Amino acid sequence: MSKRLLARVAALTTGAALAAGAVVAVASPALAAPLGTVNLSQTSGLVTDSPMFASAVTSAPCPTGFGEESALRIGPAETGPFTNLTPSLGGGGYDKAPVTANPNRSFQLALGSAPANGRWWVVVECFSLLEGRHPDRFVTEIVVAGNQWRVPVVEATTTSLAVSPASPVEAGTPVTLTATVAPSGAAGTVEFLRGTNSLGTAAVSGGTATLTTSTIPAGSWSLTARFTPADPGSFGASTSAAASLVVNGPAGGVSKVETITADVDPGAFTLDVAQPPAVELLGGQVGGTATGALKQATITDLRGTNAGWDVTGQLTDFTGAGNIPAGNLTWTPSAAKASGSGAVSAGTPANLGDTRTLCSSAAGSSAGTFTCDAGLSLSIPDSVPPGAYTATLTLTLV
Repeated sequence: MSKRLLARVAALTTGAALAAGAVVAVASPALAAPLGTVNLSQTSGLVTDSPMFASAVTSAPCPTGFGEESALRIGPAETGPFTNLTPSLGGGGYDKAPVTANPNRSFQLALGSAPANGRWWVVVECFSLLEGRHPDRFVTEIVVAGNQWRVPVVEATTTSLAVSPASPVEAGTPVTLTATVAPSGAAGTVEFLRGTNSLGTAAVSGGTATLTTSTIPAGSWSLTARFTPADPGSFGASTSAAASLVVNGPAGGVSKVETITADVDPGAFTLDVAQPPAVELLGGQVGGTATGALKQATITDLRGTNAGWDVTGQLTDFTGAGNIPAGNLTWTPSAAKASGSGAVSAGTPANLGDTRTLCSSAAGSSAGTFTCDAGLSLSIPDSVPPGAYTATLTLTLV
């Protein structure tokens, strides 16, 4: 007889039920977001330096429950694979304090050959004896050029704008806009703007970008140039100070103005759960672990206030033939923006023995539509009798 854990959600609540049987099949979760950064003792060096650097320290401890072992590794950015810069770190406690690791080999020795030019990641991975490697990592990017590596530093840029001919000009006159970007080695594009309206875009070459237009309408205008770098890891964006331009209308022309108003009502502020509202946790063996994924929650904030919001979860104990405390269920939240101008942050991985945050959006940047998910892992005590167990998880948007 197979054993599994079945969770059901009604409206904005989630429940779970355990049936008899045995055998667990758990797919590897996808990388959601870095756990944090790896602070290196130096920011550049040679790929043959041994050790590559003296020490590396993570920006935070490993997630709770994933502190039995840790590993400092290096590999191609995003894709991997990652190889050891030091033997695996044992002894436990890596979920109590930031991880410190000391490499004992060079970058080149770790790979077995000279690294290719381009982007690489130095990562720290966290392990649980029961659940293996945590799906996310601490990450710091480095760049390799020849036999040298370095942590990329974003260099600030400045952009200035010149307008020719000077004001006033007659409507239809070709106007040349020249943006100067410093440092001159910063590649990218410049968008020329009349207020918030785009006049066009030009590539930067040798530190300058030029656009000529004869379509600027009559009026007094504020013009700006906005630089977007081709390599945001090396150069920052910048916007010029405003330059004024007065364009006269045709001789003998007559101008009239109209006032346009619009009433704007507040939009939706909602929390929806993917249907059908049921979560299935696989595993269910006494003394083992059952895993699954929360049904996706969708948050829409079109109130027009950018006031911020939080989605929290509160779980009851699992009841059935026995009792499994709510704190035995752990979630690992993830979040993404579907649309809009705001931003969303996933909650911290934690057990659900108390009210926990699934995702949130800070005041000033909460407008839009967002999705929130979580991986679920239930630790089943070795003393509970087999049978059906049910719990209810209530998600609340405030």
